[in-house]
Order: sequence, then structure tokens, then C-alpha cells
Amino acid sequence: MTTISVALCTYNGERFLQQQLESLAGQTWLPDELIICDDASTDRSVEIAQSFVAAAPFAVHLIHNKENLGYVKNFERAISHCSKDVIFLCDQDDVWLQSKLAEVIAVFEAESSVGLVLHNFCWIDERNNPYPGPIDTYGPRGLATENLPEELRRNSVQIFMSPYPRAWCGCMMAFRRDFNRVILPIFPGKGHDDWILKVLGPITHVRFLTNELVRYRMHASNTNRRDLDKRTLGYLVGRLLKKLKLVMRGHTKRGFYREVIQRVNNSGYPILYGDLLKSYRRWCTRP
Repeated sequence: MTTISVALCTYNGERFLQQQLESLAGQTWLPDELIICDDASTDRSVEIAQSFVAAAPFAVHLIHNKENLGYVKNFERAISHCSKDVIFLCDQDDVWLQSKLAEVIAVFEAESSVGLVLHNFCWIDERNNPYPGPIDTYGPRGLATENLPEELRRNSVQIFMSPYPRAWCGCMMAFRRDFNRVILPIFPGKGHDDWILKVLGPITHVRFLTNELVRYRMHASNTNRRDLDKRTLGYLVGRLLKKLKLVMRGHTKRGFYREVIQRVNNSGYPILYGDLLKSYRRWCTRP
């Protein structure tokens, strides 16, 4: 039977953390271990996690960073401590549907060649009400999930990488731990989830479940805020300053794709989707 690790990263997440932990404990297929990596929180996040450790119906390992690493390196650390067959990434402020682990693991158990499973989601706000987020479409024809033909759902590399490589949130993916030797260390400056998708895409088969298995919460403190407050001057200035800092450190989109290509070529795995590497190389040559 396939075993499960959940890598949960926290940082000042006391407001929604308890609800997320309860949704993990309520899974129809429980994880074998939960790795909670706290990034030097100054609120009650660690206290909430410690209380959960005592009552959880599965093993929980709590790691408390002495210094703030940032969310990418924090997830890198959490992933590195996972010891089971399949790793699920978990944010501190979402809610998982009870069948999430069971539905995703069913794919891994049915197809040994699948190394990465992605799934759909719905938006909620701070009060658990539906949030009117943008509608995601997929593939070169921009199809909604209900219109995706079965061949595209099964060959999900096409809908996530065509006509151009896209990002996907880590809380909506799971991957086999065997790939940690390729994934780690994670390139700094871009999302850990974007890195995992781009690195694994060329070397393993990917599946996409159209069921909405996560309630993805939007609120003022989101790390990934999507469209929230994007029109405000403070948000735009902050985003510009962040990009400038990344460029000064050499963490550009061009550098990101160069590192992805190098990691894939040195992975030791056969290249299943060479066209993806071609699309990555185009990003490397853009001004």
C-alpha cells in the first residue's frame, strides 16, 4: 500500500491553521506522517501545531526554524524531511476535501509510471464563502475543466505546458518522493511549486483530476494573492521592489529555466517530453 507524507509549512498562520489541520485529520485515507515546518512564527502557530501533535490520528513531526527562511526554502526543508512514498504539499490556510488523499493516491496506485498528480480547486474567502476568483482554462484551446477531453486529462503535460509552461499551486499537487533527488535543492527566487512542475514535467507522466479537492483561501495575507488588491499602488510598488531584488541576486526567469534544463538533463531519468525542454530554451533566449 502506498504511504503518504504531507509537508505543511506555517508562518504566522494562527487564523486558519486549526481548520486546515482538522481537514487533514478528517481525510478518508489518512496520511502516514505530517511534517510541519514553522518558519519562525511570532504568533500562536507553533502552539496550535503542538496541540494538534498530541491528538492527531497519525504521526506528526514539528520543526521550528530558528530564523525565517522564506516560504520556498521552508518548503524545501519540509520536503527533505518526508519519508513516505508520495508527498503532498500543504498550505496553512486552505481546507482539504475529505476525499483528496484517497482520490490522488488512487491514481498513483493505478499507474506506476505516473510521478506527479495535479487536481482542481475552488476559491473561498476568509469566512469560507465562495470567492469570485478568475476561471482557469487549459491547453492551447483554453478549455474549461468540464470540457477537457479524456486524452488531455490523462496526458496532463499538454494542458499545463501548452501553449506555454504555466504555474500551479503546490497545495494542488502530489509527487513520488523518489524524485526528491531531482527536485532538491529548489531554485530560489521563484515558487517551489512552479519549480517542481517544470522539473518533473519532462521526465514523468502527469495526471490531472478535475475534481475540486481543495478549498483555496484568498485573504489579505496570502503569499500568492492572485488578483487580490493588484490595483493598489502599494501592491504594485512592493511587487516591483521584489522583482528588482531577485534580478540583483541573479534569480531571473531566464536563470530559472536554465537551471531547470540543467537539472533535468542531469537527472538520470529519460526525457519523455522533449518538446518541453524546447519551450524552456525559448525562455532562456528571451531578452
